[in-house]
Amino acid sequence: MVGTEKQTLTPKGIIHEKFGVKAIYKIEEVHDSSQKRPCLYRCHLQLPDFSVVTNVFKNKKDSEQSAAELALEKLGIQPPDDDDDDDVTVEQAWDDIVERIKYIFSDEFLSTDHPLSSHLRAALQKDGERFGSVPVSVIATFDAKIISRCKVINPSVDLDPNLAMSCVMEAAAKLSDYIVVSPHVASLRRKNPYPPAIIEALALVVEQVTLDISSEQYYLDIIAEKLGLKDGSQVMISRTIGKTSSGYECRVYSAIPELRSFDNSWKAHGKRPVAESSHLEKSRNAKASFVCGQDVHGDAIVASVGYQWRSHGLEHDDVTLKSFYRICCGISPNGIYKLSRKALIAAQLPLRFTTKSSWRGPLPREILCMFCRQQELAEPVFTISTAPVKSMSDLLRSYKKLKDSESDNNSNQYMSWETEDSDCDDTNNHHYKRREKEEEPGSGTGYRCEVKILSKSQDLVLDCSPGSFYEKENRAIQNASLKALSWFSSLFDDLDADPEQPRYTNQDLDWFYQRNIMIKGTFPSSRRYKEPTSRSKTTGMHSYTRDKKRVQSIPNGSMVSISYSVSVDVDLGFSKNGKPLKELIESNEEIEFEVGNGSMNPHLESVVTQMSVGQYGCFLTNQPSEGLILAAASDTARTRSLLSEISAGLEYHVHLLGVKGPTEKRMEADFFKPTLSIQRVEFAVKHIKELSASNLVDFGCGSGSFLGSLLDYPTSLQTIVGVDISQKRLARAAKMLQSKLNKGAGNLKSIILYDGSILEFDSRLHDIDICTCLEVIEHMEEDEACKFGETVLSLFRPKLLIVSTPNYEYNTILHKSARYHPKDKSMSHRSKFRNHDHKFEWTRAQFKRWAYKLSQRHNYRVEVTGVGGSNVDPGFASQIAVFSRQSFFEVDVVEKVAEGSMQSYKVIWEWKR
Repeated sequence: MVGTEKQTLTPKGIIHEKFGVKAIYKIEEVHDSSQKRPCLYRCHLQLPDFSVVTNVFKNKKDSEQSAAELALEKLGIQPPDDDDDDDVTVEQAWDDIVERIKYIFSDEFLSTDHPLSSHLRAALQKDGERFGSVPVSVIATFDAKIISRCKVINPSVDLDPNLAMSCVMEAAAKLSDYIVVSPHVASLRRKNPYPPAIIEALALVVEQVTLDISSEQYYLDIIAEKLGLKDGSQVMISRTIGKTSSGYECRVYSAIPELRSFDNSWKAHGKRPVAESSHLEKSRNAKASFVCGQDVHGDAIVASVGYQWRSHGLEHDDVTLKSFYRICCGISPNGIYKLSRKALIAAQLPLRFTTKSSWRGPLPREILCMFCRQQELAEPVFTISTAPVKSMSDLLRSYKKLKDSESDNNSNQYMSWETEDSDCDDTNNHHYKRREKEEEPGSGTGYRCEVKILSKSQDLVLDCSPGSFYEKENRAIQNASLKALSWFSSLFDDLDADPEQPRYTNQDLDWFYQRNIMIKGTFPSSRRYKEPTSRSKTTGMHSYTRDKKRVQSIPNGSMVSISYSVSVDVDLGFSKNGKPLKELIESNEEIEFEVGNGSMNPHLESVVTQMSVGQYGCFLTNQPSEGLILAAASDTARTRSLLSEISAGLEYHVHLLGVKGPTEKRMEADFFKPTLSIQRVEFAVKHIKELSASNLVDFGCGSGSFLGSLLDYPTSLQTIVGVDISQKRLARAAKMLQSKLNKGAGNLKSIILYDGSILEFDSRLHDIDICTCLEVIEHMEEDEACKFGETVLSLFRPKLLIVSTPNYEYNTILHKSARYHPKDKSMSHRSKFRNHDHKFEWTRAQFKRWAYKLSQRHNYRVEVTGVGGSNVDPGFASQIAVFSRQSFFEVDVVEKVAEGSMQSYKVIWEWKR
């Protein structure tokens, strides 16, 4: 989402847009005689045809801007004022958009560093009618000039991107002699073809060369000879762009411009000599420029050779086509993730961050830091902000109102996913609904993270400010990092991406950028993936039928383990001797990924999620870019020869090894807003207030999430107690509660955490106002659950006991029970339950039978209800029994207490006000 602030280019920005890296700023420190240290700065700006020198300034940025202003004066260009847009009429705005579109499709624009030029270069690699066609949405999003003028025409552009696209289409229609408008696909292309030299430059082929360097020869002279240069003095050396498998540094070597004269006489005249180059007539080398981040014209060589630190001789290592393309791949965030997972063809940077336990590969923050170091940007700056989150009752009310208002547009109240178009079942490109994609914390204070990316000179590159709040600070940081990574991935046009179908949409991203990002070059993108077609030539293979609607058998959030192989497949008509020609590109004996977060090739995931464990599948897709295939292939020579044939695409073979269903918490979070845990807390708070309870015991308190939530409510409680058998969880509960208490949460007088079994009695907890046992008994054996009920109601004798447990019948909705194949060996009988740790789960009838028997034996009245769902089939997702004490015979209890242990619990942590 483009920010609402004006994005007027500064004089320095105009110079950069016009000259790129040819504009060279040099800062001179000016010493003041009254000061011991330099305090003033003068800037020398060298342009291809002239240079300028400024007066002195107190800071470097002012001197650079002044130099740019002087250069613009010499060029006769008037820099726009900050309030320039206020003086532009609607008619002038239309004229500016028309002129801007014409410039965007000019020959000169292709060689600029503007992000749109990257899209153009990629579009010129497409086939057929799509050749040179750029989506209107790209032009309306990435050009600040057009955005500002669209706002003049219609100020509502910020709220409706379609308005900006309409402006671009209407303006382009006025260039009928120059621009071809395709309204049915919302794209523009140039009417007259680009010069052949430009197209050839975009299609540069990478070839492997051999450098035969002996110890007697200077290696730069050998490289110069390969480049057609006189000697090593004409070779330009880039910064390190990557490393070989042996760890040796790789650099790009290309021709360097030659100065007309090396004397200093130019200083007397204040004009630097113009740089000449023997290769100025040669085309820009897009691939080399992309890799090293600087303009390269003509041929270039990537090599790993030179004198290392503390070495006396020349060191070198082979740079193969595979290693070169892997370096190219590793420049983008998506490529970094692919390489880390060792699955260049299969893996993709996920669309969303779930939890650390579910995420596979380096965490988003690590990838972002790595990317910034590669691009010579400053380390990311993370800013954490906190805000009090609405109470749970407010959340319930707000979500209920929202659900009611959207009921006409949402036919299925249980589904938390929606798709962009009707073809979603085939592409599996899901995204969260706007109201549900932002994770809402349950209570207390939420964390939000803003991340800024700055250049080494502290210029703002990207300001990513997601609006979501998260319960944990780390979750906020990781999600903000992923938002920034997704933006950079779309900007870089990944090796396997299609500019017309970016993986990240405005609903996935919540950013704005302060100024156009000037990152060098792009890599020609691939053709669009086609829908996979089935191949059933092997017995027992999974059939993927294109005509049938996709039926997903594995739910989102599940962890899937597969083995797969990907091969280049050549049409039989072009194979030798009528035999299929294939080359294995990538294989993985076992790789695990989460379903539904975009971390796997969508076609591969689409097929896998329709399979059963143990089943095999085979399907074909169109191939991605040649560079990505060569980055993954082991035998690049054979692979390239096969690609030169008429390739049918890529053939996938996949074996589904195992499935771990989504965790109970994950499923509930996807289906219920607010989550069931929040609804259970609200349910308990309601009864606390009705009873005016002063003390409460939570049996099986675990890490204290329920007890911590109680601190956020104004209730009559004075004392709360937690009992659990795990000291590790009790320690976490104590730490969390102490943190909240330090921040002033709650009005309690005391809190106690006990280590002990809830099947045993402790007289200190006798005659408590309220006892809770939320989602605990299912973790016991059934006979232990019955014993727990007997112990609490016969010995502890609370005034009120609240017990909740999953409703097994509701799993048909959460799991869509027919999903699991009976031959699924990786999933035990218990996998039908919501959590692998559950020993049992009761139906409504079983739960009622258990509750009614207990109530009758111990003189309690019971009400069976629940949260999540309703009383109609299949009932509540979480069923709850509320036991109310009818009478109390102290003598009977004392006799029973005397027979057993009086104080069987051990105090782990205690707090008193």
